[in-house]
Amino acid sequence: MNQLNKLDTAATSQSGRGRPRDTEKNAAIVEAAACLFLEHGFDGTSMDEVAKRASVSKQTVYSHFSSKEQLFSASIRAVIEQYYPDSVLERVETHSLEADLRVVCESYAHLLMSEEAMAMFRVLVAAAPKGPNLAQLFWNAGPQEMQDRLESFLLSRTQKGELVIPDIAVASNQIVCLLKGKTHFMRSIGLIDSISEDQIQRNVDNAVAAFLKLYRA
Repeated sequence: MNQLNKLDTAATSQSGRGRPRDTEKNAAIVEAAACLFLEHGFDGTSMDEVAKRASVSKQTVYSHFSSKEQLFSASIRAVIEQYYPDSVLERVETHSLEADLRVVCESYAHLLMSEEAMAMFRVLVAAAPKGPNLAQLFWNAGPQEMQDRLESFLLSRTQKGELVIPDIAVASNQIVCLLKGKTHFMRSIGLIDSISEDQIQRNVDNAVAAFLKLYRA
């Protein structure tokens, strides 16, 4: 997963047993684990395989992450970290409501349609008959915090008087649904192999226009 190469800082923020971290090894472990989880699922991935893929010892893996569950959570957080609204908004020069909303929506759309997101969706669907534990780990590690930060973004714009939103949680869910549309479903079940940048931008255009029509002050 090449996206993880950008995320050394996110990976090193995860604590295993309180020891100082070798950042390169930590990032290598997280990247290796993420690849293996997507290739083989949670049950099909072992800490031995992670150590081999990361070119470190099994003891080193456990010195950074005390369990496979913790490593799974760290892998999800590392991928998702770059898409948080407060991170992407740092790249915006003119902070108008529409410009900021568009940047946030673009970030979410790229995540939702990414190869990693599609692969993880399939991993979770395959694991669903065994119970919700893996899905709960995934939800807590990434989507829940992303949803919280999206709600925070919308709340701040509501408090500024730019948006009128009676229910922030409902509004944030609407953004995600608008961005997914039928394209996400078709991609997740394999009806389409990829989505072009032009298609993503059209989805974002439509989502932003619809959302502002509903909630612009």
